[in-house]
Amino acid sequence: MKRKLIQYAPHGLVVIFFWALVAIYFAPAVFEGKVITQGDNIKASGMGYSQVQKYAATAERGEFSIWSDAMFSGMPYGPGYGDPAPSLPSIAYLDWLLKLPGYTHAAMVFTGLICFYIFLCVLGVNRWLAVGGAIAFAFASYNIIVIEAGHIVKAYVIGYMPLTLAGMALLFRKKLFWGGILFLLGVALSLMNGHVQITYYLVLLSLFIYVGYTIRKLMEKQLLEWGKVSLVMLVCVVLAVLPNVRNMYQNWDLGQHSIRGQSELTPAPDPASNGLAEKASTGLDKNYAFLWSYGKTELLTLLIPNVYGGGSGGTLGSSSALVQALKQNGAQVGREVQSYTYWGDKSFTSGPVYFGALVCFLFLLGMFVVRNPIKWWMLGGAVFLTFLALGRNFSAFNDLMFHYLPLYNKFRTVEMALVIPGLVFPIIGIWGLSIVLKREIDDRRFKTAMLWAGGITGGLCLIVLLVPSLLLSFRSTMDAYYLGEMPEWYVSALITDRQSLASNDALRSLLIIAAGELLLNLFWAKMKNTKNGPAIVSIIISLIILLDLWNVDRRYLNEKNFTKERPEQTYKISPADEFILKDPTASFRVMGLNNPWQNTDVSYFHHSIGGYHAVKLRRYQELIDRRLDGEYRSIVETLQSARTFEEIDSVLALCPSLSMLNLRYIIYNPNQQPLVNLHAMGNSWFASEVEIADNADAEIAALSRIDPRRTVVVDRRFEAALNGFSVQPDSAASISLEKYRPNRLTYRSSSSTEQLAVFSEIYYQPGWKATIDGQPAEHFRADWILRAMRIPAGNHTIVFDFHPDQYVLAAKVSSYSSFLILLLLLSAVGYSIWKGRKQTKAIQTS
Repeated sequence: MKRKLIQYAPHGLVVIFFWALVAIYFAPAVFEGKVITQGDNIKASGMGYSQVQKYAATAERGEFSIWSDAMFSGMPYGPGYGDPAPSLPSIAYLDWLLKLPGYTHAAMVFTGLICFYIFLCVLGVNRWLAVGGAIAFAFASYNIIVIEAGHIVKAYVIGYMPLTLAGMALLFRKKLFWGGILFLLGVALSLMNGHVQITYYLVLLSLFIYVGYTIRKLMEKQLLEWGKVSLVMLVCVVLAVLPNVRNMYQNWDLGQHSIRGQSELTPAPDPASNGLAEKASTGLDKNYAFLWSYGKTELLTLLIPNVYGGGSGGTLGSSSALVQALKQNGAQVGREVQSYTYWGDKSFTSGPVYFGALVCFLFLLGMFVVRNPIKWWMLGGAVFLTFLALGRNFSAFNDLMFHYLPLYNKFRTVEMALVIPGLVFPIIGIWGLSIVLKREIDDRRFKTAMLWAGGITGGLCLIVLLVPSLLLSFRSTMDAYYLGEMPEWYVSALITDRQSLASNDALRSLLIIAAGELLLNLFWAKMKNTKNGPAIVSIIISLIILLDLWNVDRRYLNEKNFTKERPEQTYKISPADEFILKDPTASFRVMGLNNPWQNTDVSYFHHSIGGYHAVKLRRYQELIDRRLDGEYRSIVETLQSARTFEEIDSVLALCPSLSMLNLRYIIYNPNQQPLVNLHAMGNSWFASEVEIADNADAEIAALSRIDPRRTVVVDRRFEAALNGFSVQPDSAASISLEKYRPNRLTYRSSSSTEQLAVFSEIYYQPGWKATIDGQPAEHFRADWILRAMRIPAGNHTIVFDFHPDQYVLAAKVSSYSSFLILLLLLSAVGYSIWKGRKQTKAIQTS
């Protein structure tokens, strides 16, 4: 046992070093309790979590809710409470251990450091070099930028990627026991953290590697070995999926009905295709999916961070051409000025994807010295994913992928695919350097590798340094939008500064590469036969990588990004909010006029017409595009000139789609009393006319001409629900919402004849179930997005209950299987320890 402790003690010291490293970088959070001002985290806090607290406190035993009325008039899988499955110990405990340094900050980098270090140790890389490789992966600029943005689950799934590859590496070496465990954990923890897009990219890379392994084994005619490894991988994937069935079902179910699912509307003509309709997507709209596409020459940022100007709204110092030009033209400026230094074709960016100058050099070195053919499959995967990251900038390839690569059109921000090259570069680079330090190549191969690696990376840096216009224009298609009102002298000075930013970083990268090349040449000439030479070189290389990435990372996440204010504290209750919260009505909706479709200010306090969510329901988004946005804009335009409430009210009368969603209040100024929409139709009403729409196009078009208070439009698919029904007016008929909980709505109705009720609630199936007086009742979709139901004559209680059976089943499967897999893992580790001690005793006895 003592020998084992001594053997593993250095790894423990590495873990402590990693913890210290992230603690220093995120010191304001770790030591002062501050938080990072993360835009997405702030928006997430405003998605309605505050609203469910009172319902959670009064929930009955076993009650759960996964429906939220806080955003977009209601949607599933939002902020909720309760759990349909029992709470049991699970493999989430392992995830929790890695997140101890700080869930929203340091732990994300810590996870990447630990997992990549494990992977390099599996490859047989020496400990010092493994530390450097882990730093190269975890501190790459994109991993830091996503933390600054608040993309928390994305950062964790990125961090877990190396663990899956570590398991594959062991399995390919016939170490089925520990290989299976690492592979299982890597896949399970990736799925558990719930960023499907990053997991999808990892699956693509893994498939490339697996195909390479398969071809090799088939050529070697080792079918039995291939079969064993493949079977273990398959079993591990199944076991990894089981604890995550709940999350996967939730993503799948919402995906069918969200903007990532297929539209029923006829595609509009595409101006880029001579007016022809774009091929219908089964997922996102292609233009939306490709909004954030990396530029072809923008890939130079992998080597030179500021070659494209850094992030949008970059800061220029007092010596910059722009500051000097501003002063010469009489402007009052301080020591710094912000401007549009980024000149790519994205509307904005937080910063570049930078792998590290030395990492890029080592990657090319590794491609020359690593002889394992798997490197080519890893390279193939990296190139394929790079092509995907180019999006609209490589349309000949990506249009095909968008429509035919399974599931690919479900994802947006395609430049995210660069996380895979960000994984492959340090793997190949550190793997190759390890071979060099172990002297496993000859002098000729070493010199050839050094020449090509230095020539390509250093040559690109020299070109950008000396003749940047040879590769780069420093002008953007977005300049016309952002700089259209600026005088020519301003634009000219800014372009000069863009060139300076690129040249300065090109020189910086060139010096880093030169330092690395000089060190390796010195090692090969003077130190390769010394005992401590490899360790010394490994430490210096690790320090260079750390200093390089640390310096660039601080441009995008530093002390200025930390604050004492928690995300939820950014939402300050306004006089308008206070006025609305005094309304005792059970449920109604509110809209703010500050970019309502991308804002969570309203949804933090109220049931909102708008909000912010990456996977809002597709029908609701189409309602926004075809109806709600136009009505919203008409209100804004009227408010700019209206002098009386009557003028405003006349416009509200022409906003039937907002009114049918029960929009009662409009916040036009948070410090003023909100506008009251007198035309809001309430929680439910009885329709007096029915119109059948032949298809989706006709259904949504009808909303522009009907009065939804009188006429209800029903898709022909639901026509059977109206068989035998005829409208029989009853002036005394009434229906009202009596009780409200997010997952359960109770209405009371009274009429002398059968009526057709319309509810200002979002139709969503599967999930919502209806009863009349406790008996199951059919409800159907009406007016594109709402619910409708036939109500018999008499006095009745109508209840809508959100209880998706498949979700409940998935939750229980996840809970029980996660517990069983935890027991399995603990048993496997215990068995391994027992077997090791037994072998040690046998050796001592002999």
